[in-house]
Parts: sequence; structure tokens; C-alpha cells
Amino acid sequence: MQPEKLEQEGDPQDNFVEARDPTELAMCFILASAYLGLTKYCWEPLILAHNWKLLINVEGFFITISAISILVGLRPYLSPSSLQLSGKGIKYRGPYWPQRKTVNWDQIYKAYLSRELVVLLYRNKSSSKRIWPMFITSIYLADRDRIIPAFVKYSPVQPVIMTSPTIVSRIIMGIVFLAIVIWILGMLMN
Repeated sequence: MQPEKLEQEGDPQDNFVEARDPTELAMCFILASAYLGLTKYCWEPLILAHNWKLLINVEGFFITISAISILVGLRPYLSPSSLQLSGKGIKYRGPYWPQRKTVNWDQIYKAYLSRELVVLLYRNKSSSKRIWPMFITSIYLADRDRIIPAFVKYSPVQPVIMTSPTIVSRIIMGIVFLAIVIWILGMLMN
């Protein structure tokens, strides 16, 4: 058993871990305190109005946004995103999914790489015909400029290198996303 353990320890690997920025945490706490200040400011007039439904909606909204802001700020400290590449495969823990996913290189069918997103198509079992996607959001990881060369170094499959979307494409995608959100909210209101 010891020779196998030495082989595993000697396996070169590249690790990418999410950077913890204290200014992001501070900004999230400032945002949370601003919403809690609005909660305190609106409390008394809403109580005097005796409109309990409005009180619950307004105060609930402000408190919910404050709690979400604090959770978003603390997330990199509680469950940081990480990517580990080695000769055996990939281990990835996403930013909002705390379980680590492991995929071996022999399972990879295709790989698409960009500076912000890595898409892997893989098979759970080598005999399976079903292909599953694995999305690695590299925008959260530190040293993301080194991710593409590390993938090229370890991957037995020739990856497809993609460019990041231009600013015009990002604006169009943002407008489409906003239109969908407004449409869904409109459907819920009616």
C-alpha cells in the first residue's frame, strides 16, 4: 500500500482556489447595514399606518436583502470554490454547490475552455452513451489565466479554446435576462 500512496503523493497537480477579498465582505456588510437602516427607518411610519400587510412586505424585503447580502459576503469564507487538476483528473467545488465533483480524464468526451467558463462533457461510466455537462465557473478562481494552460497540460482530449464574449454580447445577454425576469414577474403579478 505504501508504494501506491507514494505514487499518489508524487502526482503533480495544479490547484486553483477562490480568492477571499475582505473589501467584498466589507461592502456586503455595508449593504446589509444600509438595508437594516431602511428597516428601522420605515418601521415606525408603517406601524402608525396600521397596514400590516405593507409592514410585513416592506420589512420582510429589507431584512431578506440584508440576510442575502451577508450570506453572499461570507460564502467565500464558508465554502470557497476550488479546482484541482492532476494527471488523474479534475476535482471541482463550485461557488454555490459545496460538494466536490470528481471526473477522471478517461471520462472526458469534450472540453471547451475560456477565461470565465470551462465546459466539460463527460460520461459517468466508460460504457455509458449518455454525456453529462460539467460547468466550471473559473471567474471565481484566483489565477484564472493559468487554468487554460493547466488543462492543456493534463488533458488527453484536445480542448476547444473559446474567447470570452465581447461587451456588446454581454449587454445583449443582460438585457435578455432582464426581459425574462420582468416577464416572469409580470406573469406572477397577474
